[in-house]
Amino acid sequence: MVDYLLFVDAVPVTGIAGTSGFAETFGARGPRDSRGRSLRDFDLDGRLFRYPCSYLIYSPGFTGLPVTAKAAVFDRLREVLSGADPDPRYDRLTADDRRAVVEILRDTLPNLPDSFGDLIPLPSRP
Repeated sequence: MVDYLLFVDAVPVTGIAGTSGFAETFGARGPRDSRGRSLRDFDLDGRLFRYPCSYLIYSPGFTGLPVTAKAAVFDRLREVLSGADPDPRYDRLTADDRRAVVEILRDTLPNLPDSFGDLIPLPSRP
């Protein structure tokens, strides 16, 4: 589930542009952190979303998970975002990306475990 939340296997996107105002409307529907960032912000230049964590983390489906299941997801999410997991599939998550996701979640996700309060992602591996 964490790999899906972090778009680990997402296919790079290129050549997408919009003129309908959808991106602005879609982005405005999500919570923003103290720096104005949202998990609903589009990128569309290499990847779909600017911050590599799904906005579905705010959904009733996620918030309604059993307590033990949600705790397991948060434990794993913390492990990956901290950079503690050396698996190469997480190499595409830069330290800046991981830091931004952690900061956004701290500001916008009610009931985020206290263990995220002191989380400082390790630098990216070369």
